[in-house]
Amino acid sequence: MKICLIINPKAGPSSFKKQLKQAEKHLLSLGCQVKRVETQGVGDATRLAQQAAQEGFDTAVAIGGDGTINEVCNGLAGTETALGVLPAGTANVYAAEMGIPIWHPLNPEAIIKAANIIAHGQRRKIDLGQLRLADGTSRYFLMWCGVGIDAAVTQSKRSNNKSRSLNYVTWIVSGLLIIYDFLGTPATITTDNGATRKRIMLAVMNNGQLYGRVWRLAPQAKMDDGLLDVGIMTGHRWPSLVKLLVGVTFRRHIKDPDFYLYRTAKLSLSTRDPLPVHVDAETIGLTPIEVEVVPLALSVVIPQNAPSRLFEHSVDPSLKESLSP
Repeated sequence: MKICLIINPKAGPSSFKKQLKQAEKHLLSLGCQVKRVETQGVGDATRLAQQAAQEGFDTAVAIGGDGTINEVCNGLAGTETALGVLPAGTANVYAAEMGIPIWHPLNPEAIIKAANIIAHGQRRKIDLGQLRLADGTSRYFLMWCGVGIDAAVTQSKRSNNKSRSLNYVTWIVSGLLIIYDFLGTPATITTDNGATRKRIMLAVMNNGQLYGRVWRLAPQAKMDDGLLDVGIMTGHRWPSLVKLLVGVTFRRHIKDPDFYLYRTAKLSLSTRDPLPVHVDAETIGLTPIEVEVVPLALSVVIPQNAPSRLFEHSVDPSLKESLSP
């Protein structure tokens, strides 16, 4: 098996980097051919992933946070090279969703366990979402595309901190400051079922179920069903957002009359006042946007016991067998 490790050198402390070297040696001991490359800036992981696919690597492994994973996905979309993940960032929502062990100082062996998944995990195809902005910018997303308050919080943090990390304490503090003044804005949302107009605080196009590592905003979403689960929060100012947060935390938001959930293959969203947009927690632009699902656009390597609730279809045995080192 040919494996390309795409490393964000800014992700993870020095102790993680030591374990990463051990994980690389472990993959070599399993008979894998391993190439190691590092990113230098924004967009490098996409370019390196494209190169890995062109060179016929079986797996390109994103070593970083959700932003690095998103870039690698954008390089691998539509190819046969599979995405693998050795999580090193702050949130690692995709890894948490799939049950990939996440390294931290009290669990140093997690990266070796994650490396074993790269070598022996199941391989399957999943959907990607694709965002288009009015200026023609196009970007795939693996987990979600968000519009409104969450994108505003992420944008604020990025603009005030050169670091790309966004830890939970910072996210909460930034969120509280922005939530207080966030008004929401009238929006027109068009799905497969037609158009509707609402005053939105938050709109999230979900490919997976997990949101922000701790909440399941779209608890019935499947990653291979050819649809996106779109959650819309309506309301005005901070009381509406606090109500949503409480509802999501206790898994009661589906019954909230101010929360709407749609399933659709395509969506367009325009707002009276431009709202910020993010994909997989990376800010990218402003509304209006068009979003659609790209069915089975990405091959992934995930644990053999990855949650079955995330998938509509069973694993193709031929794909599973093709991962043997």
